Amino acid sequence: MRNQYRILVAVLAALLVHAAPTAAQDVTVLMQELGDIREDLKILQRKTYNGENSELEVRVGRLDELVRSTAGRLDELDYKIKQLDEKIDLINKDIDVRMRLLEGKKISGLGGDVIDNSPKFAAPVAANAPLSIVGDSISNDELKPIRKPTAAEIYQKGLEALRASDFGAAEQNFNTVLNKYPKDKLAGNAQYWLGECYYARKDYSRAAVAFAKGYQGYKSSPKGADSLLKLGMSMQELGKKNEACAAFLSLKTEFPKAEKALKAKAAERAKKLGCK
Repeated sequence: MRNQYRILVAVLAALLVHAAPTAAQDVTVLMQELGDIREDLKILQRKTYNGENSELEVRVGRLDELVRSTAGRLDELDYKIKQLDEKIDLINKDIDVRMRLLEGKKISGLGGDVIDNSPKFAAPVAANAPLSIVGDSISNDELKPIRKPTAAEIYQKGLEALRASDFGAAEQNFNTVLNKYPKDKLAGNAQYWLGECYYARKDYSRAAVAFAKGYQGYKSSPKGADSLLKLGMSMQELGKKNEACAAFLSLKTEFPKAEKALKAKAAERAKKLGCK
C-alpha cells in the first residue's frame, strides 16, 4: 500500500513539474508580445507626428485592441496559476493525511484537536459481540426480519386489481399465489381468476388452459365447477364445438352438488350449441 502512495506522489510531482513550466512559458510569450506591441506603438506615434494620419489611426486602433486582448489573457493565466497552486496544496495535504493513516500516526483535526487514528483492536471481533459491531444506533425493531405477505393478502390484491380492470396486476398476483403457495386453500380460486383475466381480454386460448388447470388440479376447490363451465365457454369462443359440448354436458355429472344456477347455465349453453 505504501509503494502505491509513493508511486502516486511521484506521478503528481511529475505532473506539477510539467504544469508549472508550461504556465511560465505562456507568461513569457505574452510578455514578449506586449514588448513588440509597445515598439510598434512608438513607431506609429513617430509616424503620426510626421503627418501620416489616416491609415495610422486604423492601425493604432487595432493595436490597442490587441493590447487589451493580451492583457486579458495575462489575467486569465494568472488566475489559472493561482488555482494550480491551491490544487497542489490540497494534494500535498491529502497525501500527508493518507501516509499518516497508513503508518497509524496521529492526525491534527479541525480546531487544533488531535484525533487518534491508530488501530484500536489487535484481535478479530468476537462472533457474539453485536454491540461492538453496531453500537447502540440500531434498535431491535430495525433488526427484525421483514414479514412476507401471506397467500390471502396476495390473493386479495389480485381480486382488487381485477375489479379495477387492471388485468396485468391481477394476473401477476394470482400467479404469485400459485407459484409460492400451490397447496394453499386459495390456490384453486387463484387459478380460476387467472383464467378470468385472460377471458376478459379475449385471450381465449390461454383462458382455456388456465380453466383446464383449475378443473383438473383443483377440482375439489370452490371454483372447480366454475372452471369447467368457463372451460366450455372458452372452447366455444375458439370454435371448438365438441370440446365445448363435452364440458357443458359433463358439468352436471362431475359436480352434482354444484349450484342450480351454474348447472342451468351449462345446460342452456349446450342446448344453444346443439350438443348431444
